[in-house]
Amino acid sequence: MKKRLLSFLLAGFMVMTLLAGCTKEGSKNADADNGNAPTSADTKNEKPYHAVLVYLVASDSQDQEKVNERFNELTKEQLNMEVTLMPMTWSTWQNQMQLMLSGGEQVDLFPMLMNNAATYIGADYITNIAPYLESNGQYLLDNVGKDDIWCCSLGDFLWGVPTMKERANPVSMCVRTDLLKEAGIDPATIKSYEDMSGVFEKVKALHPDMIMYGGASNSAPASQTNELDMLGDRFGVLENFGQTTKVTNYYESDQYKRLVNLARKWYEAGYTSKDMATSSDSGETLMKAGNLFSYAVYCKPNTKLEKDDQTGYDTTILKMEGNELNTWGTGSLGYAVGSASPDPAKAIELLNWISKTEEANDLLNWGVKGVHWVEKEDGTIDFPEGVTAQSSGYHQNFGFALPNQFNSHVWAGNSPDIWEQYKKFRDESTKSLAYGFSPDLSDYTTELTALAAVQSQYDAQIATGSVDPVPAMKEYNAALYAAGLQKIMDEKQKQLDEWLSKQQK
Repeated sequence: MKKRLLSFLLAGFMVMTLLAGCTKEGSKNADADNGNAPTSADTKNEKPYHAVLVYLVASDSQDQEKVNERFNELTKEQLNMEVTLMPMTWSTWQNQMQLMLSGGEQVDLFPMLMNNAATYIGADYITNIAPYLESNGQYLLDNVGKDDIWCCSLGDFLWGVPTMKERANPVSMCVRTDLLKEAGIDPATIKSYEDMSGVFEKVKALHPDMIMYGGASNSAPASQTNELDMLGDRFGVLENFGQTTKVTNYYESDQYKRLVNLARKWYEAGYTSKDMATSSDSGETLMKAGNLFSYAVYCKPNTKLEKDDQTGYDTTILKMEGNELNTWGTGSLGYAVGSASPDPAKAIELLNWISKTEEANDLLNWGVKGVHWVEKEDGTIDFPEGVTAQSSGYHQNFGFALPNQFNSHVWAGNSPDIWEQYKKFRDESTKSLAYGFSPDLSDYTTELTALAAVQSQYDAQIATGSVDPVPAMKEYNAALYAAGLQKIMDEKQKQLDEWLSKQQK
């Protein structure tokens, strides 16, 4: 991996020359054609660069102008930049981002999902940022980490820098603590899904009308498991926490069979919600309503605090799987540079500055110090006296979607060392042998569309135990292969083998 990443950095000075004229390398950025890593001009006596930054927020805010003003005070003083902040809620971002990019609007930095990479690269919406990191993104290289940055790539195209969030998300069961105690169960004795069968039996005996296990249709253990490297879509995976390099069919694996057979036992025993296969209600919503004991959830160090708040109950998080570190978990969301950016080097300079500047991250997430938050004795922050979440003019709590929440204050109620816990969680994870690899399946849209349709038809019914899994799995796999699964698996294997061979050089 180290050899691969060294090659990646060296290639940063060459890649634009080698691929000049190719639209996938951001042909709109002529500065890259000289084959050297472009850098921003000397800022002395030059006009401030005008940058456009799109970022995700939980909600629109009445005090946005106060945040804009303070943010620009900092960027003008430290970067000689004027920045137009464009906060977007999740739904607005999903609807508007591609329209802005396709329309050629200036977007210097914006959050981007990994599953859009092939489309955006092919349409020349984004810039390959590899040539700009060494000269304009040294903090990013040092603090995000070269291994993690490479997860935001497709082939030799580095499309972004991942946000600083939890990297591993093992599946756990979120259960009501009061009912666990009532049944006399020690949570330390629960280590696996199989152990949950005994828990359900005891709690069900005390509350026969209560649903023991439920949630949305895609939240069943077989649908959520992270004990494999799904290589983006589960149509061809690396089993055993990615500790193999052979691409196989997850839906024929022993792990899948184990989980769906167990789900069937739960369903037949009356533990599972009978409509789970068609449900769109989250486990949080159902538990809050008062008649659900447990649901599956991806976990991290402070998941309990989040679930207590979301469900209204004291919850216990029972870890069902080990930690696995894969490309998708790290690179699922990153900051990209739009191809219409007048100066990609300046864009990376801005991203580098935000990541290393605590006040910048605090501004985007929590607002202005002294107005929207104050620091407490333990180093965490909270609303000023007399201010609440409802009355505050700016409060996002959306740090996972910002460049670097690890370099920001921790909100009250969380452990002051939560970011260190996140890092420890990552470092203790089993790293997939394909960490940093993303298959390019842009030439297989027909097969992927057909496979998604088959998955939609069968997966929820089987994974939730709503049907007899033995005949259903046979039919499911036959339909997957008919839709082109083998072709996708072969292509993933081919690309992975090529990628692995480069790591040895």
